[in-house]
Amino acid sequence: MDKKKKHGLILGITVGTVCAAALLGLGYYGYQAWQYRDRFFEGTVINGMDCGGMTAVEAREKIREQVEDYQLTIRFREDTTEEIPGKDFDYRYVSDGSEQKLVDAQNPLLWITGYFAPHQYQVKENTEFDRKKLEEILNQLPEMDPEKQIKPEDAFVDFQNGEFVIEPEKEGTVLLPETLYAAADTAVEDGERTLSAQDADAYQEPQVRRDDETLTRQMDQLNQLVKVTITYQLPYGKEKVLDGEVLKSWLVTDKEGNYSKDEDKFNKKLKQFVEELAEEVDTKGKDRKFHTTSGLDVTVEGGDYGWKVDKKEERTELKKLLEQQKSTSREPVYSSREMGEENNGLGKNYIEVNLTEQHLYYYKDNQVVLDSPFVSGKMTRDRFTPPGIFLLTYKQRDRVLKGKPLPNGQPSYQSPVSYWMPFNGGIGLHDASWRSKFGGTIYRYSGSHGCINLPTAKAAKIYEMIDKKTPIVCVYNDGYQLIG
Repeated sequence: MDKKKKHGLILGITVGTVCAAALLGLGYYGYQAWQYRDRFFEGTVINGMDCGGMTAVEAREKIREQVEDYQLTIRFREDTTEEIPGKDFDYRYVSDGSEQKLVDAQNPLLWITGYFAPHQYQVKENTEFDRKKLEEILNQLPEMDPEKQIKPEDAFVDFQNGEFVIEPEKEGTVLLPETLYAAADTAVEDGERTLSAQDADAYQEPQVRRDDETLTRQMDQLNQLVKVTITYQLPYGKEKVLDGEVLKSWLVTDKEGNYSKDEDKFNKKLKQFVEELAEEVDTKGKDRKFHTTSGLDVTVEGGDYGWKVDKKEERTELKKLLEQQKSTSREPVYSSREMGEENNGLGKNYIEVNLTEQHLYYYKDNQVVLDSPFVSGKMTRDRFTPPGIFLLTYKQRDRVLKGKPLPNGQPSYQSPVSYWMPFNGGIGLHDASWRSKFGGTIYRYSGSHGCINLPTAKAAKIYEMIDKKTPIVCVYNDGYQLIG
């Protein structure tokens, strides 16, 4: 065979081979295109899953398996969690046909592109579930048991270590069922696999929190109140302190122990405090021990001498100090005072009117500077001189003393005096120029109408010496007996 024929044969074989291969390749490509007419190209990823080579039904089943492998985990307070599998409340995938639409949208002739340019798709994971079953499951959770739940507590003002502080609120674990149902529904619908009951606001919240402005203001006011210290300087060197510990007891507390100031109750406590202060201090008109000039230790009853707290004025002053939050050391407001601590509160200067001995002693600096006999009231119920300790009401020169009116309107008596010194209503010290004798037992049968009748000279001296700070002690040594 010549060379030309040989080359021609080889070329023919080669061309035939190439054509056969081309036909074979086209056939394979066509076959693959036919295969992918209802399947996803290789490299197709749907919702994060490799669905290459799958039919729409197979892809749908794979998506269903993934979607229905669902579990809702709920986080509660107290570090507890509950897991609820989707199957327990009929959680299922419901395709909207997206898988088939994606397959139908492919051009089978372009199947080869799947190997070089993978396709990413996201289809909506439509689901259905039984809401009633989910709600029933939620109701069975131990966290929903009322007996196991802890009630929330409001923040409140408490007294600790000498001051008021805000005790923080306590969140509690009482759940709001309807809120939890709604939050769980939403989480399941959105495919969320975890749910925080806290973040869903599914807990019953305290009504008052630590940053509450009213609570903070209340704490500040109470702290200002209990920082007030009022030290009462009382007679005979005694003290009574009104401080935070006492004032705290004037506040009210509710059943949870919260402190607050109730004005009405606070004022009642204030009034009670002043009443107790007066009981502790007051000596006016009370029995008092007395040592007579003749050396007897007796008890004097009655009179209007002694310490007496002016309760109304003291309440007003105390309330003002507390409102001003002012600490101070002070005396109570007195309506009556004693003149000194010596001699059981009589002081160093006083007058002893001894009704048994019918003798008067005037003391200055604990020394008798004047004494005198006298005539006191006749020992009848309407004329006797009552015992007691008194202070001078006033003093007056040249006064006409008059008795009670008679039926005819005229006074029962008229007695002009030069020195008039009343101390117990219409009873007083005065001169009695109509008498020639004083002292002894004259008073029993010819006594005065209650006044202390004195020699004129003595009355004059007493008038010069006496003032409103001189206690007048009218005393019977061993009691008295009226004769009618």
